[in-house]
Amino acid sequence: MKNSLEKLIQQINSLAEDTIMLDPGDMPGLREILKSLGSMEDLLRDEKEGSLISIIRAMKGYIEMVILEEKSDLSPFETGISQLQEICRDLINEKEFDRDISSLLISLGYKETEPSAEMADLREEAKEGEEEKGTPGIMSEEDKEIIIDFVIEALEDLATIEVKLMDLEEDPSDLETINAIFRPFHTVKGVSAFLNFNKINRLAHGVESLLEKARSKELYIDGEIIDVILDSVDILTRMIENVQASLDTGTPLEGDIDIEQIIVRVDHLITKAEEGGERPLGEMLVEKGAVSKVDVEDALDIQKEEQEKKIGEILVEGKKVETREVVSALREQKRFGRQVTLQAKIDIDKLDNVVDMVGELAIAQSMLRQNEVIKTSRDRKLDQITGQLNLITSGLQKTAMSLRMVPIRTTFQRMLRLVRDLAKKAGKEVRLVMSGEDTEIDRNMVEEIYDPMVHMIRNSIDHGLEPPEEREAANKPRQGTIFLSAYHKGGDIVIEIGDDGRGLDREKILKKAISSGLIREGERLSDGEINNLIFHPGFSTAKKVTDISGRGVGMDIVKSTIIERLRGRVDIQSIPGKGITFFNHLPLTLAIVDGMIVRVADERYIIPTLTIQESFKPKRDDYHTVTGEGEMIMVRDNLVPLIRLDRLLGRNRDHSSNGKDIPPWERLVVVVENQERRTCLLVDELLGKEDVVIKSLGGGLKDTKGIAGGTIMGDGKVGLILDIAGIFDIAVGE
Repeated sequence: MKNSLEKLIQQINSLAEDTIMLDPGDMPGLREILKSLGSMEDLLRDEKEGSLISIIRAMKGYIEMVILEEKSDLSPFETGISQLQEICRDLINEKEFDRDISSLLISLGYKETEPSAEMADLREEAKEGEEEKGTPGIMSEEDKEIIIDFVIEALEDLATIEVKLMDLEEDPSDLETINAIFRPFHTVKGVSAFLNFNKINRLAHGVESLLEKARSKELYIDGEIIDVILDSVDILTRMIENVQASLDTGTPLEGDIDIEQIIVRVDHLITKAEEGGERPLGEMLVEKGAVSKVDVEDALDIQKEEQEKKIGEILVEGKKVETREVVSALREQKRFGRQVTLQAKIDIDKLDNVVDMVGELAIAQSMLRQNEVIKTSRDRKLDQITGQLNLITSGLQKTAMSLRMVPIRTTFQRMLRLVRDLAKKAGKEVRLVMSGEDTEIDRNMVEEIYDPMVHMIRNSIDHGLEPPEEREAANKPRQGTIFLSAYHKGGDIVIEIGDDGRGLDREKILKKAISSGLIREGERLSDGEINNLIFHPGFSTAKKVTDISGRGVGMDIVKSTIIERLRGRVDIQSIPGKGITFFNHLPLTLAIVDGMIVRVADERYIIPTLTIQESFKPKRDDYHTVTGEGEMIMVRDNLVPLIRLDRLLGRNRDHSSNGKDIPPWERLVVVVENQERRTCLLVDELLGKEDVVIKSLGGGLKDTKGIAGGTIMGDGKVGLILDIAGIFDIAVGE
């Protein structure tokens, strides 16, 4: 008992740390809490201390209610953790247990959950089946072959469900995908009943019933339902793998896996679907115990006199109910109300054609606006028409661009399984904390960013996060954390990937870079420049290659994808012993570039604003030449290399009377940044900032270094969009 208690107190302390920053809306975090509680319950399964088991089960039930949005206050749960810690300490010190836990259990709402009629029938049916058939006995060879076939087919079918669920999340009304997910559960349910695997049968039957509600359009597939189905797949897979592992014993068993919690979650969703329709808000609040029936009736009487007021507003103003209870009920009412939103499936090629045509329309509209006849016209009616055309075109372009945008949630959720599998393989305890899953990103970027994200997470698990024992020695939780978030900032999308591990060892990186010939001995680099050495192809400080990482190709893929193909940038923030964070900045869409139009000699170029730090006209004293370094400009007390774009791009320009180039102090510089490297681009004129539609330069020119693409300017001529990373490489002769 003492060993179990010591392990339990460690788990409780870890749980207490995880709960400090827990938010009621953090579904991944809540699911991790449930897993931790389940592990505690398993640890005490053979012990006689009923009070601990009761509290843990009550806490599991309470977290289930938080997940189902029936509760939002985590303070009773935190009280439960404190009580568990105190009880464990008393038991370890062999003190007599005399605590009254009844009030705690009441605050956690500990009671038997009443199942729906359908689930009650199912449980009774399963119980009768168990009585009639008993447990599986010794198998004949024929029975064994049947079970082997069942295991192989069931595992294959379940493996397809996860991918299908990702498709379903993008289009929840796709009946074909729903049917494709429904069929494996139906098959597993039928065969498991025949083979007397009762727990597998119960769970498969429950999820099948849930999906049947979706097929009949009695409920709408949302993130919560997909989470339940994914968790059900995991549990079914584990039980079927147990059957497979026990075949040699002659008595195939599903294993001691508790399915009651997942059954309750499935049952809750089915019950909501059976209630159907948009139920009155007052009725829902009464049912939840948030308000009395008399208060609702009084509010309805007030509403008859003040018809513009809603029932929830009246109840809140009268201090009869808390705002959060009304919000929760409204959210539930909306989720399980009859869906009236119509969705249409559109061929991707047709959608891309529409977006391209809208881009052409925007270009034509810009050309019309800059036409000399239109610019010099004094016809007010014509001005009004062109102004209206501008508004319509702008709105149409924004709408067309939004059609390309999809939530990043699907890509994020694919990381959940990746983290779990890699952590298991590496022998580490890792949790994934996600936020900003609803942030929308260009559809064409979704697959592009998957590989870079995988490589960054692989590195975090293999190199960044320490083993549990090493973390404990450093006064860290045994369980490491990987952070994944997405948000909009300054017209860009930022995807953060970080961990709370070791951080970058800059001394080791420098030694490796010197030995590899990337830098010279004694060369001084800033922290940012050292960090960016990890992006060089083949660069790795790993002592040995594992099947997770260590070959030095991962961060090179990050660079080539995010920086070169997606026209973004990656910033690194690393604190030794605290962890590392990658800030991946991406443009909102690949179809449009937000750029600064500049004139160089007789040509116009577009510099992506994502790379621009500032622009100014330098003074004569700001210009310097440094032996071995070339021309430099003083920018905020730092010398920054100068690149003459006219020379670099081979543009002829007008010369002054003495036959020399116009000096930099009579022109403008634009300070740009790429991977902690800065340079000044010498230009003649800034023509303005504009969103331009990017066009491919065609097969012969598409890989031209320093040029990302082209665009058609308002006067019908082509302007080239500069690739700043390529410009840097050309300047240093790479």
